[in-house]
Amino acid sequence: MRPGLVGHYFPAADTLVAEAFTAATMADLDSLLPERPDGPGGDDTPRAVLRRFFTLTSSTEFDNVSRLWLNARHLSRYRPELRDHVVAQELLWCGRVEQTITAGTESGDFSCADAWASALRILVAIDGASAYINTSADRRGAPIAHLARAVAETELGLGAGELAPI
Repeated sequence: MRPGLVGHYFPAADTLVAEAFTAATMADLDSLLPERPDGPGGDDTPRAVLRRFFTLTSSTEFDNVSRLWLNARHLSRYRPELRDHVVAQELLWCGRVEQTITAGTESGDFSCADAWASALRILVAIDGASAYINTSADRRGAPIAHLARAVAETELGLGAGELAPI
């Protein structure tokens, strides 16, 4: 691809960075937490959806997603256009988790008084664990890798290990 073509569609580098971030995070979100989930064997219960989500987000395959978010949040401090995209993606990701929690609460699978607040706390736990990705990924171990799952189990009135991989 020629630089002139890129410049034609993205006259400012910040626009290109923001659009690339959104494209990447949307693909990650759709992979990790599809709008219309269909888990292995057709198991799309809210519990199965979250179990799969936490299995994927605690794996080393999620490390690049963690790096993307960590770096985008840092850069967004200085780039307003990127900040707008980061905020929009944060709200979208939180909304997907909230929808899953709401579905589980309505089915009686979870007990949750405020799905939005729980979704936000779960994502903060994922981000907190991910904050160490650039410095100590090889030393974080199970306690940190499974932090978000443990937070979710508490938030949703589940026993320890109920969202662990089967």
